[in-house]
Amino acid sequence: MASVALSNKTIGSIVKLKVNGTLRDFIVVHQGKPSAIYDASCDGTWLLMKDCYEARQWHSSNVNDYASSTIHSYLNSTFLNLIDANIRNQIKQVKLPYRAGSGYGKSVSSGANGLSAKIFLLSAEETSYKHDYMPTGEGAELAYFRGCVDNGADSKRIANLNGSAAIWWFRSPYCNSNYGASRALCVSTDGYWGDGSCSGAVYAIRPALILPSSLLVSDDGSVNTNTAPTTPSSISVPGSIQGGSTITVSWGASTDKESNLEGYILERSTDGGKSWSQIYQGSSRSTTNTVAFGTASVMYRVKAYDSEGLASAYKTSSQVTVINNNAPTAPPSITVPNTVLGGATLTVTWGAATDQDGNLAGYSLEREVDGSGQWSVVYTGNTLSYADNITKGWASVKYRVRAYDSNNAYSGYTESPSRPVNNNTAPEISCASPSGSDLGTKDAGFSLSYTVSDVDGDEVSVTEAIDGSVKRTFTVALGTSNSFKVTGEYFMKLLNGDHTMTITANDGKSSTVHTLTFKKEVTGATVTLEAPMEADAAITICVLSVAGFIPADAHYTVEVTNNAKDDAPIWEDCTTEVKSGANHIFENKTAANGFAFNFRVTAERGASGEGGYINSVQGGFQ
Repeated sequence: MASVALSNKTIGSIVKLKVNGTLRDFIVVHQGKPSAIYDASCDGTWLLMKDCYEARQWHSSNVNDYASSTIHSYLNSTFLNLIDANIRNQIKQVKLPYRAGSGYGKSVSSGANGLSAKIFLLSAEETSYKHDYMPTGEGAELAYFRGCVDNGADSKRIANLNGSAAIWWFRSPYCNSNYGASRALCVSTDGYWGDGSCSGAVYAIRPALILPSSLLVSDDGSVNTNTAPTTPSSISVPGSIQGGSTITVSWGASTDKESNLEGYILERSTDGGKSWSQIYQGSSRSTTNTVAFGTASVMYRVKAYDSEGLASAYKTSSQVTVINNNAPTAPPSITVPNTVLGGATLTVTWGAATDQDGNLAGYSLEREVDGSGQWSVVYTGNTLSYADNITKGWASVKYRVRAYDSNNAYSGYTESPSRPVNNNTAPEISCASPSGSDLGTKDAGFSLSYTVSDVDGDEVSVTEAIDGSVKRTFTVALGTSNSFKVTGEYFMKLLNGDHTMTITANDGKSSTVHTLTFKKEVTGATVTLEAPMEADAAITICVLSVAGFIPADAHYTVEVTNNAKDDAPIWEDCTTEVKSGANHIFENKTAANGFAFNFRVTAERGASGEGGYINSVQGGFQ
């Protein structure tokens, strides 16, 4: 059954209210407050019983004081209780303009000083009468009676009782000094005004009342007490909207006195509120809406409705200007190293995105751990790389990156492959000289001490090398001291100049490299036997040859001794003999500690700075 709001009923239309169990016709005689002399409580739909209900005396004490009248008391007690409770509870308690007290005075109390009532009789002025025997300003002409004869008969005022035209009472006193305070005004059977004794006349009554205009009227005219839901308390729309994006619009809850709230209707306007289109209807308090690219602005409004079809007022959002911005392209690539070490840093790089609006702002890099499907942002900025810290214990990592612009529009993601995490801890090399140190200039052999440790206790292989050339590889004893020896022939074979020495420790999973540099700068050298060669008899003659390259301008001497075990051996120069390949005859004939042979070859660069070398020293003695 269809329903309309009582406020939409036309003047003169009929609605039905149940009185004493029977539906009675009531005429809609006015909508709203008739004039400013009425209290705000009188704002509603005015109803007047179409036919008279019964006949009663006006006042048992025969005075025309309506406030104390028998009929006023009856209407607001006995008669009021005859109306069905659901309607009775909706009837408005109003304050009506009336002539206070008794007598023939015409002054009226109105507005907030009006007479309080729920059920009342109309005044003569409300039915469009104007004559000298009625109060002045006792209300205003109601819409239904507008145009009636001011001081004469009019069929519109005629009402029946039990099928015949009847005289019916006003609340207006008869203001005629000739009759004092004993009479009240009424409507005669032909629609002319009249008067009657307040206690002696028994005339009919036409009860009037005011209902809230929000009540609904079914198509059969019956009034129900359903009221519209309250207006949704709020509406929320994003303050920044990108053209082509999908946004969420949400709103606050409405309430309904009858608990028959059914849902909400959401509408959108793209022309500043000139026209609206419905985009959602249902019981939810939020919905998504796609704002087409190119839309200049949007605003939204929502209203609540109940199961009777009654709707609240709209709650309207502010107008939001739409940003019609193009998102950047996705970064063309993302690079993650194949080897990922737990407890170390990992540098992720990606290719540059483009933006046709020229407002590319940066990139957002996200990381997924152990294939969980959960992504977390690890970097936001405008560079094309990021060094991420890898937590020891992770099984795998994956990265994805997207670009964004100054309007917070995002590109799609570019995703990397998943990389396994190596949670091995690389060996550690401890040395007095930190990796990367320069050991300075070396003019003689030297040794470097170091120790190797591994927290995982793995077997570690160590390789020592200079300038990439391996000196030795061995399995190291963890925690013990080791010596990288750059001495003797090994040192001698190194050319003068800059050199790089490396110690590489490898546990089979990862390596640690300790790097040091030094400069060899040797301008002279002396070669001798570490221990002299003893003889059983006196040594009188020797022969030597020196193989290698000695520059022509080098300072070069060869010396020999036959008493090498003495505290002060006698050295004899035999450079000339060596150069010519001749024997050397010793001049020394004594040896306190026994005869013993040794030689001493000394070479030092000359003015040219040209270097040389000695491969070997050979010879014999007797």
